[in-house]
Amino acid sequence: MATTNEQSTEPAHPIKLIVIDIDGTLLSPQRTITPRTHAAIQAARRSGIIVTLATGRRYINVAPIADELGIDIPLILCDGSIIIEHPASNVLFTQPLDASLAQQIVDVLVRHRIQPVVHHMNAGIEESWTGHEEFDTPSVRLYFKAWPENTHRRPHATLCIGQPNPLRVVAFASLEEIYKLSEEISKLNCSWNIVNTGNYGSSELAVMNPVCTKASGVQALARHFGIAMEQVMAIGDNNNDVEMLREVGWGVAMGQAEVHVKAAARAVTASNAEDGTAQAIERYALNGSARTA
Repeated sequence: MATTNEQSTEPAHPIKLIVIDIDGTLLSPQRTITPRTHAAIQAARRSGIIVTLATGRRYINVAPIADELGIDIPLILCDGSIIIEHPASNVLFTQPLDASLAQQIVDVLVRHRIQPVVHHMNAGIEESWTGHEEFDTPSVRLYFKAWPENTHRRPHATLCIGQPNPLRVVAFASLEEIYKLSEEISKLNCSWNIVNTGNYGSSELAVMNPVCTKASGVQALARHFGIAMEQVMAIGDNNNDVEMLREVGWGVAMGQAEVHVKAAARAVTASNAEDGTAQAIERYALNGSARTA
């Protein structure tokens, strides 16, 4: 796939699947879905285009957004490490992290005195495993206050070792601390991404299976629907969207995205304060949905 937005001005193929990031993309700065964005998504669905979400969030805090949009197809969650059918909540696809590797990641975090948060899917139930409270920071406490369900605390030394393979390991810390962590994490056989400003007052590091990204999640879902990647449009704004924007047929970066995110896309739309997602759907998907390949 092309990695710049200068090679063409319109998709070469009709769009059959739209994959939308949530924070900074679907949601406005006020964290709402604007009427124009909602209308554009519904128009795409009425035209026969499949629309779904690809996010770093877990199912528990994506399901209400999917309900608001009326989306009733699988959702790409936890940065591509799991796809869950909505609203049935059935797991369609996972790319778990080997437990022994997850423990190595936990050990790195503990050496830096950063609380690891390990995400599991256990018999259809989302769980968060973490260490004892002494390592909790305001961001970690805010996270567990928002999502207290199915949280388990265990000693750091046995948080992952001998346990089921988790989906990912997450850390909440300052951007400086995250970059220090990434120097060690990058030496391990894993994939990882950094969100400079997350939803809990800090930067975030997510560490996953070495082949796992949002792009791998999109590829799995496209295969499920029998849709070629050339007919997929993805819209995103952050570091964890880069691979996805590169790999789909038509990647669209939000107007407020950083330069390297825009460089990964085929096109740049307006910001999330200016209905950028709606504008992208209207221009690239709705206008092109009647074209033949």
